[in-house]
Amino acid sequence: MLAKNKSGWTLLEYLDIAESDICKYNNVTGAYAILMIRDKFVVGFNSWRNQWELPFGGIEEGETARQAAIRELYEETHQKITELNFKGLIKVEDPKGVIKYQAVFVGCQNELSPFIHEENDEMEKIYLWDMKEDIGYVDECDIKIVEIVC
Repeated sequence: MLAKNKSGWTLLEYLDIAESDICKYNNVTGAYAILMIRDKFVVGFNSWRNQWELPFGGIEEGETARQAAIRELYEETHQKITELNFKGLIKVEDPKGVIKYQAVFVGCQNELSPFIHEENDEMEKIYLWDMKEDIGYVDECDIKIVEIVC
């Protein structure tokens, strides 16, 4: 076990694979979009879970992991980016004991685009975090993912 968060998700393993090998894994259900700006990471405050977290979400039907990462990054942080580097898969266990895989992508920008909270936004606000400053609870699995891939 690499990390476990307060919601009961367990980060089990990091798999350093090629993006073309994603199809070799069953149950790849989601994608992370880690965005770096001047050596800081974009995190969002999820008011539903009352925590800071990385942009992440499920892969929709007909969508690739890359497309999901780009879409989730925009939906959750209002940041538009098309250049993302695939970093591998993480193997997780959900609170019900189901093993899943999540794709991890990393991108860089020079500036943060404005974030104006809209009614249906999952994130209440976003922040550029250096991983040192105390900003409150940050998902432990997300912290470990950043440590592994960045």
